[in-house]
Amino acid sequence: TACCSRLNKWVLPELVAHTGVTVLMLITMHWLVFLLNVPLAAWNICKYFSIPSGNVGLYDPTEIHNRGKLKFCMKEAMAKLGYHLLLFFIYLYSMIFAMVSD
Repeated sequence: TACCSRLNKWVLPELVAHTGVTVLMLITMHWLVFLLNVPLAAWNICKYFSIPSGNVGLYDPTEIHNRGKLKFCMKEAMAKLGYHLLLFFIYLYSMIFAMVSD
């Protein structure tokens, strides 16, 4: 129960931060990075707005004990970790390329 409530506190800040970065990439016309960020932003928005009405949040203590749900959440977390790691190196390369090209 405590673990789910701690995780649920970070769902909305993650959604706002990632969507904000995606919008900033659109405004600044960084098209490649924008297109790379859109799928995860859309996934986060879809997950946030598809929370069933009876659940406490995205991570519900009564459903998290279901083995299938727990495995899915762990796979999703690992996929997001890999995705953010890939984006980190793309951002790093873009910054280095921008410094060299000036």
